[in-house]
Amino acid sequence: MITVITGGTGSIKLVRGLDSVLDEKMTIITNVGDNIWLFGLYICPDIDTTLYGLSGQLDQKRGWGIYNDTFNWMTSVNKFSDNTWFQIGDKDLDTHRLRTKLFKDGMKLSEITKLMSNRMNIKHHIIPASNHAIETTITTNDRQMHLQEFWVKNKGNLPIKDVTYKGIEIAEPADNIINVIKNSDKIIIAPGNPISSIGPTIAITKLKKSLKESNARKIALSPIIRNKPISGPAGKMMRAKGYSVSNIGVAKFYSDFIDELIIDSSDIKYMDKITKMGIKVHQTQILMKNSLNEIELAKYILSDN
Repeated sequence: MITVITGGTGSIKLVRGLDSVLDEKMTIITNVGDNIWLFGLYICPDIDTTLYGLSGQLDQKRGWGIYNDTFNWMTSVNKFSDNTWFQIGDKDLDTHRLRTKLFKDGMKLSEITKLMSNRMNIKHHIIPASNHAIETTITTNDRQMHLQEFWVKNKGNLPIKDVTYKGIEIAEPADNIINVIKNSDKIIIAPGNPISSIGPTIAITKLKKSLKESNARKIALSPIIRNKPISGPAGKMMRAKGYSVSNIGVAKFYSDFIDELIIDSSDIKYMDKITKMGIKVHQTQILMKNSLNEIELAKYILSDN
């Protein structure tokens, strides 16, 4: 059984590649740290990106939302509010409305996600990392703010002093995740931002413990090439948490549970140092510019290298 721990826009590219080459169902554990209440709606960006990506609806140019969506609702909201920094498309809005209603009716996030996945005819199992609220929180020079406010509203243009996960102390893994991890043959850490996209999931105490105890091959993909993040604010966040912006930093962040790390071919100079950390290193092209790249990387991960 294949399990993928995901978060961020880079993750869905790998998930699509795996979907293209796998005959079996995989389980996708999604980040919930960027979930947010806005406009009275419960918005789950990483869950929705996974749902849209696997159902052929994702706006691949933006990396979020639904392809060819309109924004008439946001235009109307703009007439009455200046607080419209988070854009929601009209089709995307239906997803948030349905989730919010079901959530208020008493359904758990994992149950809602399963329902949506089934309605979108997705064959794989998509499970939120937790049914508890976890908020990735950024500390800047003068205050704390939600990740979405930092990245979307402020474009990531603020200094970062710290990154924390509000609610992590009481968070429990969502339904069946512990059994999924226990019974997996291979666990893949997708190439998301280690701090904000993967970090909230592996910071859940019982989930992290199960990863450490798992007998599966645990393979992480680096989101760093030549000491620069492929996308997003991973560099600023890694520095804020005391990690170098390099494959060494990625290896250290995951070092207490992964067995293997896949890095880009251009970074082979780091192989010896990472190997000395007890982590097996593989090198290949990890930048996914198109569907062919996604498929080739998926095949590489699934092979017995």
